[in-house]
Amino acid sequence: MIDNHQNSRVAGRKAVINFLKKYRLLIITVLAACVLLLLASSSPVVDQKAFYLTAMDTMVELNFAVPEGVEAEAVKNAVFDEIERLERIISRTEAASDLNRLNSLAGFEPVVVSPDTYRLVELAYQYATISGGAFDPTIGPLIDSWGFLGQQFRVPEETEIKQRLLLVDYQNISFNQMETTLFLPVQGMVLELGGLAKGFILDQAVTLLKSYGVSSAFINAGGDIALLGSRPDGEPWKLGIRHPRDQKRIMAVLKLSDGAVVTSGDYERYFDLAGVAYHHILDPETGNPARGLVSVTIIAATAAEADALSTAVFVLGPLDGLTLIEEIPGVEGVLITPELELIVSSGLDGIIEIH
Repeated sequence: MIDNHQNSRVAGRKAVINFLKKYRLLIITVLAACVLLLLASSSPVVDQKAFYLTAMDTMVELNFAVPEGVEAEAVKNAVFDEIERLERIISRTEAASDLNRLNSLAGFEPVVVSPDTYRLVELAYQYATISGGAFDPTIGPLIDSWGFLGQQFRVPEETEIKQRLLLVDYQNISFNQMETTLFLPVQGMVLELGGLAKGFILDQAVTLLKSYGVSSAFINAGGDIALLGSRPDGEPWKLGIRHPRDQKRIMAVLKLSDGAVVTSGDYERYFDLAGVAYHHILDPETGNPARGLVSVTIIAATAAEADALSTAVFVLGPLDGLTLIEEIPGVEGVLITPELELIVSSGLDGIIEIH
């Protein structure tokens, strides 16, 4: 299965990217302080509200301009209820979630899941294919071996990593759309959607905001930021990318309206052992932390896309990662190497300010 990953990092990517080019619209259906900053700026006096929720293992900030005739509390309640509902069904930390039921029956039988879970796993499979397996939602056995889920950190033996790698192959996920079932055919397989679920949930929240007539908003969830429209004054939002080794410094500022921005960094979740830092972004080929980059910021149309691609690009490294970004329409990125060199994709001219 390791060979399958290596072969698929090139094969399959072009076909799916061509699909994206033609059908892109069909796909669109603070911990944060260590990653991205929404920079303060003056704006006209409007009824702008900010609300906070602890969810998805982070602090979620919802900030929006309240449309005339709309109750801010009603908007907040609808958005936060949806975030909590989705978290209950797709989180590995929720005992009765679809994801836990699916993982517990791996190798035994298909599991009927909610339409939201089914759609999320379809997206995970799609981005795994696009990235040639650099983003792989079946990475769960390795995440568990390293102790990142329960924060029982350890460095697994190489023999254990090799055994766990045999369980990692997104191409083994079985879908039955008619019955809305998913099946992991090998006992011990574990679906881990942490690299996509948060972005997926933010996209649903943005859809809800639109249904209430909101046209200016942002949602910040631990480094995943979804933007709706521009600031109330019509100017773009300003987002600062912080220095991965100095939280007091900003390396670049992005000026954006609409879309989403997600940063993955080696400093978000990690542990030190004998002077070596081990972070949670694992390479599905090796089973070890990816080392080619220290930070990846992806700008995309949806938070789900930015979420998955930030992980994929981090794993691919600077050369293959930048190539992937440039191949996908509407996606841009800022990569930071271990030498703290910034690599910026070609479409960010006039959007990014390097500090």
